Order: sequence, then structure tokens, then C-alpha cells
Amino acid sequence: MSTVRWLRAVGAAAAGVLACLVVGAGPAAAHVEVTGAQPNGDGSATLTFAFDHSCDGSPTTELVVALPEGVTATDTVAPSGWSGSVTGNRVTFVGPGLETAEVGVTARLVGRPGDTLQFPVLQRCADGGSYDWIDLTGDSDHPAPRLVATAAVLAAAAEPEGVSAADGASPGQGDGASLGQALSVLAGFVLLAAGGGFVLTRHRLRRAP
Repeated sequence: MSTVRWLRAVGAAAAGVLACLVVGAGPAAAHVEVTGAQPNGDGSATLTFAFDHSCDGSPTTELVVALPEGVTATDTVAPSGWSGSVTGNRVTFVGPGLETAEVGVTARLVGRPGDTLQFPVLQRCADGGSYDWIDLTGDSDHPAPRLVATAAVLAAAAEPEGVSAADGASPGQGDGASLGQALSVLAGFVLLAAGGGFVLTRHRLRRAP
């Protein structure tokens, strides 16, 4: 085999391997993902979910997002021609078929910075096909969209119930309470010392000739 023919054969084989790798990686690389989290300044944040493919040429007609514990949806942002609705912990978007699109969920997120919030998603297409992006392990072919929470997107924590009046007092009130406690303790010591002195005096008087 000549050098030219050998190089052509190697090139063709390499191209075939590359094509197989690209096709094999397609379903795993094209996910529904959380692509944005925008704080709204009122304790809520708008999360953007995006999909960049449909079902083998059949466009997407529905997207169902499941909300994890601590996330409560208050509104939706749907693509043109689509509608969004909230039912319990599920947000559903439906409309004419789209190959790619973004949808938004306005929600109140309660948690701690650094928490990973996972949002299982069902993607349904016009021909009846679907993808279930529900795996919570993150290293599968169909991982659930996820968001690492930051302080900016989390709602302010509510004040715990049962807070005492002293805990909620102003600095001046707190200082007054502390001073009262100190005076009470001091008075106790004074009474104790006085009692001790009285007992000691009586003891000495009894021993006097």
C-alpha cells in the first residue's frame, strides 16, 4: 500500500471514530439545564430553564418542571405562543412545537448558600416521544437540572417563632435588663453578707463574759 493510500485509510478511520463519538455523546451532552437565576429584589428569583434539542426531529410541545423542597413557584415566563401554569410543586409549560427554547419560573427559594437544588424535568414532543431529565446522580445520560444556591437568590429566612421580648428588645432595653439583673445579684450578696455579720455578732456576744 502506498503512503498516500495509507494516509487516506487512516484519515477515513479517524473520521468514522470521531463521528461515532459525536453521535454517542449527543444525548448525554444535550440536556435541559438551569441557565440563569435572576434575583427580583422582593425575596424571589426567576430561574431560566433551557433545552437545545427535541426528540429526533420532532419539536418539543411540553415541559414539566418538578420543584424540590424549599422552592415555591409564584409565576411563570413562557415563550411566545406558550402558556405556563403552577400546580403544587409542578410547573407546566405547553405550546406549539419548538426545537429550542427557554422558559422561566419565578419562585421563592429557601435554603442555605451552597445547597444544590435539583429540578427533575419531563420533556415531551409532538410525535409522542419524550426525555425524562430526572436522574439526581448528575453523572448519568439524563441528569436533572440543578442549581447551586447563592445568598443572592435565596429568600431571607423568616424570624424564628418564640423569640423572647429580651431577644427583640432595643439596645437600650437590653442594657436596662442587664443592669436590673446585676442589681438583683448585688442585692443578694449584700443580704447574704448582712446575715453572716448578724450571726457572727450574736456568736461573739454569747461568748463575752
